[in-house]
Amino acid sequence: MIIVSQDKLRISENMEIGVYPEYKDKNDEEIIGYKIENDYTYLGTYKTEERAKEVLEEIIERYTNWENLKVGQPSGICSPRYEMPEE
Repeated sequence: MIIVSQDKLRISENMEIGVYPEYKDKNDEEIIGYKIENDYTYLGTYKTEERAKEVLEEIIERYTNWENLKVGQPSGICSPRYEMPEE
């Protein structure tokens, strides 16, 4: 599945993705990003950790639905693309 960053300047595929409270943006907002070894890139920022976790849960659900479609058990929104919401 491809994930498009909030600013629409990056796409990501096959990575460790999560909420990283230790990395905050300049407005002290929570970040959803991905990490490959020690390299970290953000995908989006949210005002609260709770909202960041909600978005992460949406990504998990979309990914699960896409994987289920590939094995013939479709459910929910089945798309190989997820765009990070603005807020």
